[in-house]
Amino acid sequence: MTLTPGSRLATYEILSPLGAGGMGEVYRARDTRLGRDIAVKVLPEDMASSPGRLASFEREARTVASLNHPNIVVLHSIEEVAGTRFLTMELVEGRALTALVTPGGLPLSQVLDLAIPLADALVAAHEKGVVHRDLKPANVMLTREGRLKVLDFGLAKLAGSDTSLGATQELTRTASRPSEGQVVGTAPYMAPEKIRGEAADARSDIFSLGVMLYELAAGRRPFNGATFADVSSSILRDTPELLTTVRGDLPSDFGRIVGRCLEKGPPERFQSALDVCNELRRMKQTIEIGNQAPSQAVTSIAVLPFVNMSRDEENEYFSDGLAEELMNMLSKIRGLRVAARTSSFHFKGKNPTITEVGTTLNVATVLEGSVRKSANRVRISVQLVKVADGYHLWSKTFERTLDDIFAVQDEVARAVVTALPGELLISQAGLATSRGTRNSDAYDAYLEGRFLWNKRTESDVGKAIKFFEHAIALDPAFAEAWAGLADSYVVLPFYSLVSTRDTLPKAREAALRALELKPEFGPAHATLAYALMVDLQWEDADNEFRRAITLSPEDATAHKWYADLLMMTGRSSAALRELRRALELDPLSASIWTIMGEWHWKEGQLDEAMAQYRKALELTPSLPLALELAARLCWQRGDIEQYFTLWERLEVVSQRVAVPTAALREAYARGGRSEVLRVQLSAPVASLIPTDRARWHAELGDLDAAFHDLDDSLAQRELRLAYVTYFADFAPLWKDPRYEALLVRMGVR
Repeated sequence: MTLTPGSRLATYEILSPLGAGGMGEVYRARDTRLGRDIAVKVLPEDMASSPGRLASFEREARTVASLNHPNIVVLHSIEEVAGTRFLTMELVEGRALTALVTPGGLPLSQVLDLAIPLADALVAAHEKGVVHRDLKPANVMLTREGRLKVLDFGLAKLAGSDTSLGATQELTRTASRPSEGQVVGTAPYMAPEKIRGEAADARSDIFSLGVMLYELAAGRRPFNGATFADVSSSILRDTPELLTTVRGDLPSDFGRIVGRCLEKGPPERFQSALDVCNELRRMKQTIEIGNQAPSQAVTSIAVLPFVNMSRDEENEYFSDGLAEELMNMLSKIRGLRVAARTSSFHFKGKNPTITEVGTTLNVATVLEGSVRKSANRVRISVQLVKVADGYHLWSKTFERTLDDIFAVQDEVARAVVTALPGELLISQAGLATSRGTRNSDAYDAYLEGRFLWNKRTESDVGKAIKFFEHAIALDPAFAEAWAGLADSYVVLPFYSLVSTRDTLPKAREAALRALELKPEFGPAHATLAYALMVDLQWEDADNEFRRAITLSPEDATAHKWYADLLMMTGRSSAALRELRRALELDPLSASIWTIMGEWHWKEGQLDEAMAQYRKALELTPSLPLALELAARLCWQRGDIEQYFTLWERLEVVSQRVAVPTAALREAYARGGRSEVLRVQLSAPVASLIPTDRARWHAELGDLDAAFHDLDDSLAQRELRLAYVTYFADFAPLWKDPRYEALLVRMGVR
């Protein structure tokens, strides 16, 4: 029914139309009894003509009308005149939230000023059992006085359109006119379960809230497409770009909150709007306290690699090691967030500006320095710089003997903490125990071991093992050296043809020894967990990873490795959450970007996977795993020339390339893809990893040989065996009954 200005519904005089949509037509009207303007929404005729739907509508409308919250539009009444059913509601004059979306996003303070009352409105409604089901910017108004108001609460369900996709494509009265190719209506804000036609609950509203917060902060939606179907597919399939990547000035906590709201599965999201609201309020309070009283602000720092000023380039391990150890010491201080080593050391040799470092790593201060070592004497110059204005908060030069190196580190750490804003808890005992040894020679060997371990080549990791063993010989109670030894044995099979079966027992033994000496040492728990995972002891590995993350929540490597386990055991959403957290902690880690690529590949998102591999290779062009996976993905997609280009680069840095690229090019020219695979398989057995043989056999269609290879891999506890569960290379095997039997033997089923 369409009403004209001047017509009446009982005591309500229609003044002007406000809009129309799937929920009915809306008018501005005058309540002649009370002398006030209200909004009148005329319900669709099919609603009024269905007694059952009408009765249900009226029952539930009474619940909606009981909502009493300053950020929820009041539903006054449900009435009927001459067969026309209509609602009377509070009239809100202002502009819809759609008008506030700005390219590049709103300032965080403004986003929080909108987000908190919006979340609080959801809290009030959900506590009454009312779910909005159609939350979007067009249904949220900002009054002329600046108060946020949510419209149409619960009416999607009241109208019986809870799971109707057709209704979601209707424009509401406040929707802006779409540009060409833009999807209109609700689709971009719908939770995955609604798109699938499943029942919606409070967590569906939380997903919609996450989309809105992302859009307000980034200036664009997290899910896009040219049609309704494209947007729906994106919501079901795609992982939005991290907010902290889109906007480097946003705190990682805000990105984490929004990211959790946007989880695909309801169990992975916040389970209540109250949790979201509390998190947002805490963040706002932290920001406000920081602005009003800098001495109480949450503090953050990046420790850049110290410049080696020594004549002997081999002393570089010492300058790197000092910076890394200071990083480790500072990370033990409560209230201080320290940028991860991989991200900080990304700037080594690049001479970045302080602003560039601060913006990229989202830190407020930067510690930089130089080291000159000569014989038994060392000169260390350090300075602490404030990112916002480049102001030097503190600087000092130390000239000592190597015997005094521990005292120098303690003094630097204490001076940094004193100069930083905020009330940071630090104790001399805490500094002393964080190092693990008082033997300067053992410590020097440990520093050189870590320096080599971080290079991640077979030769360097092998040398690192020798240095860690030397440190342990000098101080058998040096827990960090035992942990370094465990780390070396864990990663060695990645960069060599050394068998996991040979390294795994040594890795576990060293990790357990480290934990005997230092039971609360989180990184050692993470290394032990990884060794248990490779040994297919899934439950024990899961428990160890949880323990590691509890003890060292800022350890990006622990989150990354745990994501591996979660992917291997089929917990995709949880894996993505861990990977996102790892990237927040260590945004310039090429290895984490590589694992993120694996996640996208597993989900069938090949373009996104390749984008992650490219990002990893921008950060570390010679990273073997990123080169290998990018090459394999090119092979699968038929981009043969790019496959050979990447494989050629891999040949330079990894011994896992058993056949030279030139020979593979010749094979392709001779007989195509199948001939390339046969040439790969013709390499000496000793130089081939069983899982590689398995995937090549699988692609050739020789499934018997492929499963035989995987049996070998299982017997050897080969590091890459568990990847059979999600690498698309193995897809030909997944429908074979022997695959399920293999998973049972692996303990995955």
